[in-house]
Amino acid sequence: MALQTTQNEAERAVYIAHDRVGLTHQVLAEALAEPGLPIADAKAFIRNMGAAGYVKPYGRGRTDKRTPHLYRPDAALALAVLLRASEAGFSSPDARKALGQAIQNWRPGDEPGPLELIPRSPGALIMASYAEGFRNFAADIVFFRQPGARKPLVAARYRQVQDGVTRGTNFPPEAAALQVRSSWTCPLDPVLSHLMRRRGATH
Repeated sequence: MALQTTQNEAERAVYIAHDRVGLTHQVLAEALAEPGLPIADAKAFIRNMGAAGYVKPYGRGRTDKRTPHLYRPDAALALAVLLRASEAGFSSPDARKALGQAIQNWRPGDEPGPLELIPRSPGALIMASYAEGFRNFAADIVFFRQPGARKPLVAARYRQVQDGVTRGTNFPPEAAALQVRSSWTCPLDPVLSHLMRRRGATH
């Protein structure tokens, strides 16, 4: 199934559209905001995650005198997952880096999923697939025991189940020979529904 072109942002009137670029800090904060997370707190979280390098802008605006940073939609998804991981108690740099990379970067050998047109990142593919009606997405973070090491190897991936078939990205090759110590899963469908909701809706 080929990826279909969606209506433009003005017609869609949603916070985050999978094919939209040029998301400002303000738009990201509005998309993340929900009851219990005001826009000011969302802005602070985005700023902290950006300063640490877990999400990165792709450029700056040219029409605004303040030249704001611009982000792609997969950054919004990465931020939303990072927020939920933080709420679950995952504050280590290794865990946050793994989650951010799993959403924003392909690894060699990753399975792209059900669409013929492959977007620029796993997060872009997830959002495009969700917009096409696919469901049952999740993000996994796993801690692998490393023999002789005090710290575990932390890795993350996304996956999607469709008609009993699981697709998604892979853990790093070095994880294949390691023992799983613990894991955590974040269901992505509610996250995507929130990010891609109509403008003006809080949840």
